[in-house]
Amino acid sequence: MYYILNRRYRLRGWKNRLGGLYDSEKRTVKFIDKNYYILLMKCDGAHDIDVESLHEYQQEFMRDFEKDGIIRKAGLLDFLSSEQEYFTYPVEYKQSVHWSITGACNLKCRHCFMSAPHAKHGAPTHEQIIKIADSLAECGIYDVGLTGGEPLIRDDFLDIISELTKRGINVTTLYTNGWLVDEKLLDELEARGQKPSFQLSFDGIGMHDFLRGVPGAEERTIKALKLLKERGIGVSASMCVHKKNKHTVRESVKFLASLGVRSMKLGAMMELGEWTNPEVADLQLSPDENFEMIEKYIPEYFEDNAPLSIMMSGAFLYTPGDDKWGIYYRRECPADKEQKAPACGVLLENMYIGADGMVCPCMGMADCNYSVNFPNLFKTPLKDIIAYESDFNKLCHTTVAEVRDKSGKCRDCKFIDRCAGGCRNTAVMYSDNYYAPDQDNCAFFENGWEERITAAAQPAFEEYIKRCPPKKKDKADDTTNTVNECP
Repeated sequence: MYYILNRRYRLRGWKNRLGGLYDSEKRTVKFIDKNYYILLMKCDGAHDIDVESLHEYQQEFMRDFEKDGIIRKAGLLDFLSSEQEYFTYPVEYKQSVHWSITGACNLKCRHCFMSAPHAKHGAPTHEQIIKIADSLAECGIYDVGLTGGEPLIRDDFLDIISELTKRGINVTTLYTNGWLVDEKLLDELEARGQKPSFQLSFDGIGMHDFLRGVPGAEERTIKALKLLKERGIGVSASMCVHKKNKHTVRESVKFLASLGVRSMKLGAMMELGEWTNPEVADLQLSPDENFEMIEKYIPEYFEDNAPLSIMMSGAFLYTPGDDKWGIYYRRECPADKEQKAPACGVLLENMYIGADGMVCPCMGMADCNYSVNFPNLFKTPLKDIIAYESDFNKLCHTTVAEVRDKSGKCRDCKFIDRCAGGCRNTAVMYSDNYYAPDQDNCAFFENGWEERITAAAQPAFEEYIKRCPPKKKDKADDTTNTVNECP
């Protein structure tokens, strides 16, 4: 019997991940075990596959893939198109790129670490944007999150969306202040086959305008959130917590949840860019002040029946429906694992492209002193930057052992096996050394916040679970596997 891949699927590989199946309609990649992938490659209309002679697990694989519409029985003249045939990209696999398509913004945020009010990083021309889009396609990068500055202020924004769509690139998330979000924008995105989620900033009820520097910003953000909820579009939010708005955290979280926000990140602002100005520098929360705010809010969060998924710095995270809460800072790594364990798993498959062409492992690194060490794709082709053995990829693959060995403090620290050296982003924010310790992480463990957060969270969580026991969801549900039932 002859089988063939359905038209929407393509066989793809990367230097470090060879067995990829690309879905051109969903613009997603699924990686398949080598033994199955070899069999899948024979589904080309030219190989006669005797299914009955296959191992039982291979027969099940064929049945499942035919049922799912990935393969079908081939007709007499059915052969793979040239686009479907196996192709290996000459780079390391990157799942997603966080891309600033402009360094400018229509607001005057007092805390912008990129200094977008002054367009410090400029804005690429349309021609440069197209070249970057070509580079992404050349490297087999199918997911991008578009940010700025404010990405929607570009006159050619919809043209950019069209060009990405032509290249099979999926816009997964739009990071925006919400000012320019309207029905027309959402219609135009949908017309181009793009359905990104949105991430908006909201910096406290009654306090948003203060941080954004423009009257009416809060009203426009709320209007955008209501529209996105009406259209059934997924929305997440972020909140910069400082001394002047920390009292609004509880009501702000509940308010955003009522507007359909599904998840939220809260954290103190980085001491970069605009936040270093004397006007606002004294509003910065120290690590201990930030942890104290989190400690106070956690019981309130559970009293409110965990209205949305939340992550507060690295000190606390929870998704409604989960049977446990977590501490992101606590990443246990025994000594026998640290030679291979990544210092940051996120950096393995993600990266950031700045408005000035800078390529760095994480967006937060774009304006730190260490950023002079990062490559620029206006000078070096992206395919060379993320080549398998490139210096850039070596940074992304930094191990816990490297952080320990190259940092005197981490080498002798009793917490290294539970913090894994911390976040590389925070490390370079405080230091010119990529392998420096994460000072926020240090404060969390050294000052006893692990114990204090646990003492605040566990009893409140147990009471919450009694009121809202997790319930299994149907497979058709598209979020988590469980959900809490609350009275």
